[in-house]
Amino acid sequence: MGMGESSNKPGTSGNDSRKNKSTRKPRISPVVRFVVTFLVLLLLISVGFSQLFTRYHEHVVWLMEWTATISGATLSIFSDSVQYSGVFVTYKGFSVEIIDECTGLFEMLIYIAAVMSFSTGIRKKLIGVAIGLPAIFIFNLARITLLLVAGASSFTVFNFMHLYLWQVTLIIMISTVWIIWLYLVVYRDSRKDKQKTTVAVSS
Repeated sequence: MGMGESSNKPGTSGNDSRKNKSTRKPRISPVVRFVVTFLVLLLLISVGFSQLFTRYHEHVVWLMEWTATISGATLSIFSDSVQYSGVFVTYKGFSVEIIDECTGLFEMLIYIAAVMSFSTGIRKKLIGVAIGLPAIFIFNLARITLLLVAGASSFTVFNFMHLYLWQVTLIIMISTVWIIWLYLVVYRDSRKDKQKTTVAVSS
């Protein structure tokens, strides 16, 4: 009787292990989780941004005026041929209107979505937002200034840069700041650990 019981135990444990493996939930890849989360946030941001500037345009005009004022004031440091009023900035007779897409707000929201979608601690995410938003704002001012200078020189060049390079610089701007955040903040500890390991091995 005792021998019969001992012979049944291995079979039972094997069935249990197979049952545990079959009921174990598959783990989602961090890359898949990031992509899905980012796309969902991007969709929400796109809809929300469009509704914000469509339904509440009169309440956000100040943002466009503020962007125009800072852009004009920045460019006036380097030239006396700058005028700005309301949402318009004029450089050497060439005038542009600052609209919602020129404020950099959409780019900032996309960057926030990329940071929040990445799998890391909340402290590092907050640091990423704190250092990323000013960087994108400065990048956006430089982009507007460059367009003004190009427009004052050649309207053809302005059209090309506005239609094509504007979208490219949007991607470059967000990606560059995001990668810098990953390198300087997210993977900072892992780089230090690798350096310590290398020193320990070499010694």
